Amino acid sequence: LELASAADFTQVHIALAGDNGSGLSTGMAISYQTESESPTIVKYGTSPDALEMEESGKSSSYYATFDHHTVLEDLLPGTRYYYAVGDGETFSETFSFKTAPEDGETVDFAVWGDLGLVNGDSTRQYLIDNKEEFDMIFHLGDVGYADDSFLHVGCMVRFCYEEKWNEYMDSMEAVVSEVPYMVMPGNHEADCHDPACMLSSERRDKLSNFTAYNSRFRMPSPESGGVLNMWHSFNYGPVHFVALDLETGFPGAAEEKRYVLKCGGFGDQLSWLREDLEEAVKHRDERPWIVLGGHHPMYNGGQVDPAMQAAIEPMLAEFGVDVFFTGHVHSYERDWPTYNTTNVIKSYSNPGVTTHVMIGGPGNDEMNGAERRMQEMLDANPNLDPSRLSTQSWYDGLQEGNLDMIAVEDKTHYGIGVVHADKTSFKLEYVQTTTGEVFDSFTLTK
Repeated sequence: LELASAADFTQVHIALAGDNGSGLSTGMAISYQTESESPTIVKYGTSPDALEMEESGKSSSYYATFDHHTVLEDLLPGTRYYYAVGDGETFSETFSFKTAPEDGETVDFAVWGDLGLVNGDSTRQYLIDNKEEFDMIFHLGDVGYADDSFLHVGCMVRFCYEEKWNEYMDSMEAVVSEVPYMVMPGNHEADCHDPACMLSSERRDKLSNFTAYNSRFRMPSPESGGVLNMWHSFNYGPVHFVALDLETGFPGAAEEKRYVLKCGGFGDQLSWLREDLEEAVKHRDERPWIVLGGHHPMYNGGQVDPAMQAAIEPMLAEFGVDVFFTGHVHSYERDWPTYNTTNVIKSYSNPGVTTHVMIGGPGNDEMNGAERRMQEMLDANPNLDPSRLSTQSWYDGLQEGNLDMIAVEDKTHYGIGVVHADKTSFKLEYVQTTTGEVFDSFTLTK
């Protein structure tokens, strides 16, 4: 292959794709970006020295650059493939990934929300150092914080939104070019609202309503009946994963009709969710665990989002959803299995109700402010326990709930979740990425 310069094909990342008819993702979506329009070609094979197969894809441009997506279908299970992206004449360096095993007995994945360029270095380094341990990544929204670009040095009045999106995706390439990067929307994907965007009607039109986010990724929505990258589902090993739009996707959602600019209108997510879960429970012998992910939490700090609870929680109980992962609040909270706020089961042994886990503090542009407010509280009252401090009030619609549901919190460190699941146990370790130490762990059993 004739190699291109590093600047020609950037931000290479992959995502699970395809369905073999039995629920196994037997494909991989390969995505990247170019500055100018060009053919979308992926060469691949099972040897790094012989990329003998070729697949073409599609590209699109929502603002200035071009996003390319190619789906490689009908791949062999449990096999390492090597690939390079290009335009047919020049190609990138060679990357690799491993497809899901056919037996579906286990899955190991990393899970978090709210990772940005600023304050995210320890988490990125942890992921680079440990990427061989993960079958996939489940990112619970707020992907990169490009809409906070005006807070970066030199960007208060300069247009930096696209630049920061690109920098974030480049910073993740060493991991997500090899490990499937499964994402869902957060509020920071909704629009560009820095001064350079708000003063430009073109930018307001082109960079609103999750447009950049929906253009840059290719999630398995076509395979699962979802919509764009807003909601979708997929299987890996013994787990059925559901990625939700908790920003606009139900009545009373925090950004149902507007973030800074107008947004929403993607369709009937709740009917889709019911149909998806109805299908998932038919295959519990093969995939006993059902895991939901989204950005805004239903429960946090003993409080509850009543609109989300009314829209979604009855389905959690009806279909026996095991775990609901969320982010948004920049800390860690593991709750006891909880239903309807007051039904708290203080056991993870076949609890019969959903366990809510919030992992929103891997490091991002806004965490400096939270740390500063926390330190001010501690300075004013040295007897306070910092692990019990809340520094963020994220939604005026919350109602008082039940502090008894909270099992463990960490409000002072950067961290992510690392999960190992087999057909009888689902173990999560919460790793503080600055030190690599496991701060908390629990195991659900059936």
